[in-house]
Amino acid sequence: MLRREAARRHEVPKYDNHCRGLTEKEVKKKLENGENYAVRFKLEQKEIFFKDQIFGEIKQKNTEGDFILMKTDSFPTYHLANVVDDHQMRISHVIRGSEWLTSVAKHIQLYQAFGWSSPLWIHLPLLVRSSNKKLSKRDKDAFVEFYDIDKGYLPLAVLNYLCRNGNGIRDFDASKLYSLDEMIEKFDVCLIGKRNIMLDQLVLDAYGHKAIQNADVDKQLVPEIMRRLQRTFPEATAELITDPNYVRKVLDLFKRTDQKLSYLEQLTNSDFKYYFLQSTSPEKMLSQFDALTVSSVLHDVVNCEDWNMDYIKALASIHSIKCAQIFRIIRLALIDCQSGPPVMELFEFFGKKECLKRFLAMLEMLKVSKLSSTV
Repeated sequence: MLRREAARRHEVPKYDNHCRGLTEKEVKKKLENGENYAVRFKLEQKEIFFKDQIFGEIKQKNTEGDFILMKTDSFPTYHLANVVDDHQMRISHVIRGSEWLTSVAKHIQLYQAFGWSSPLWIHLPLLVRSSNKKLSKRDKDAFVEFYDIDKGYLPLAVLNYLCRNGNGIRDFDASKLYSLDEMIEKFDVCLIGKRNIMLDQLVLDAYGHKAIQNADVDKQLVPEIMRRLQRTFPEATAELITDPNYVRKVLDLFKRTDQKLSYLEQLTNSDFKYYFLQSTSPEKMLSQFDALTVSSVLHDVVNCEDWNMDYIKALASIHSIKCAQIFRIIRLALIDCQSGPPVMELFEFFGKKECLKRFLAMLEMLKVSKLSSTV
């Protein structure tokens, strides 16, 4: 009712401290009747002065009424739990989102009531979407695990991105990738900005690309990619090419062909997983070409000794289709993807043995698909 009445008056809802006026007799009667009750903090209506390391000197006055410490189910609220836990854990700096800045005065009164010294306060700007909506616990990308485990951004990319958008480093150079040691040396919490940080996927991907380009291939990239492949395709382990040398070869191909690898999940998603895993379906191929044309082209390619541009041109002439279509058929048969490195690069990358294996596998799938459609 208090909330509805406050809304009607266009006021901020607050507790009216009604229970402060209960007599001992009234309290006793309510307890005897088994009525549920909450434990509230008797808030002093006074101005509280404190310094936040980011937002500076702040003056707050509590006007919202006595706040709840223990709910009717005897469960403590955040206000009580965070103060007690931080004190017990000897926390010197409370670092949290700026949405809690308005609660500091309440927490300071709690510290004073317990006879404890208050910690230093650091309230960080929030991560928000383009709509200025704060990331919540329901959003996957609000958690570190999303960037690390799910997407595979390198930690250095995420740290540089946060420092670039939230700052904390004087004269931050957005064109370079700071090492962890550089960030530790230059970082000053007092230089963090006050404005909320808007998520920018393009900027994060740019840092992701830089981080991968600068990472130690053998110590950092290869082991993580192999773990990711095993985790993503557990049912196809036997088909995966998990030789460390082969993984290095894939990474080198990305660098040479200027394909932008920003996070490691790209290597296991639908566009790039076929560098490690053969296609298991002709569906994408058949969505663009008829089975007879594909089978005819691939049969000729399999039986050819020398795959070069002159042969591709001759093949296009024989089948009365454009060279671009021949290239597309070959690329789809090899990596099940329309875009990617030039076909000649793929021939060199996979080698003749692996290419033949994939061409023959596609021919077999086309044969099975044709039989299924006639049944």
